[in-house]
Amino acid sequence: MARTRVGLDLGSTSVRAAEVAVGSDPPAVVRAAQVPVPSGAVVGGEVQSPAQVADALRELWRRGGFKNKQVTTGVGNQRVVVREIVVPSLPERELRQSLPFQVQEMIPIPVDQAILDFDVLEELEQEGRKMARILVAAAQRHMVDQHVEAILAARLEPVGVDLIPFALVRAVGNTDGMGLDSAEAGGEAVVDVGADVTNICVHERGVPRFVRILPSGGGDITSAVAAALSITDEQAESLKRGVEAEGAPSPAEAEEVVRKRAAALADEIRSSLDFYRTQSPGAQVTRILVTGGGSKVSGLEDLMTRRIGIATERGHPFAKVNLQVNLTEEERTEAEPLLAVAIGLAIPQEAGP
Repeated sequence: MARTRVGLDLGSTSVRAAEVAVGSDPPAVVRAAQVPVPSGAVVGGEVQSPAQVADALRELWRRGGFKNKQVTTGVGNQRVVVREIVVPSLPERELRQSLPFQVQEMIPIPVDQAILDFDVLEELEQEGRKMARILVAAAQRHMVDQHVEAILAARLEPVGVDLIPFALVRAVGNTDGMGLDSAEAGGEAVVDVGADVTNICVHERGVPRFVRILPSGGGDITSAVAAALSITDEQAESLKRGVEAEGAPSPAEAEEVVRKRAAALADEIRSSLDFYRTQSPGAQVTRILVTGGGSKVSGLEDLMTRRIGIATERGHPFAKVNLQVNLTEEERTEAEPLLAVAIGLAIPQEAGP
């Protein structure tokens, strides 16, 4: 039997997992499932109640029939920072040892409370010295420990913690440049709109160049609709997707509220991409791929295209794998944007961070 890897996504509304057979080409998704988590158990991408999350994970494994208990989970929240910096070129071991001293003035997390990792983007020369441009990731240790505690409490084995933005590139990014002409080959942004966190990663053929994590998402749109129309969050969730909800006004009555709040989110994404281009002269973003539960907002791609000025389309993680999970067409459409993170976490890191 082909060796499998399990990607585990601990979201604010649900926990999701995908078991992927990685010995095949393309990788095959053999099992996938999601289970809701109690409100407040995960907030802003951070585990607040490991015990409640562990309960949900046990149910997830029962419901999904997962065979592998070794999991790779992901983090992407306000306790994660990614920076591109230039440092003296050193052997990997020496660079890793010196990293805390190199970055302590550049990250808003005390280095003794952070887990640090890096990836070398390129070697260069500055004023006669050999230098290295690296992408540094820093995550608050306590936040990561909370994730790991929940996984261990569910009697699962955490074998890796990855950054969600990097996993998204593996799941949906155009990592080989196929299908892009020379004018489009500069950069592609993958944007995952979760319930209350939006992860942005700009990459060039699979190599991450910029990461920004926004503390807002589809849940803000839901809350705005619920408040404006005096309805429940469940009813508002349907209306924001353009679907009728029993006992609620028509989706048409929610359109203006949805449009305004979605436009605000699009503007935040645009500001992040503008910052990237400002910090990296000559850098271009020629396409945006959007995933996540929040991407199901009716008309979101068109709205983002207009407000950001970059062609936006849905990301399709199922296009990069052999989907062996038995789903109807409707179930497939519903599940695909939700499973992007889990699938990306399960796909091995061939290159890059």
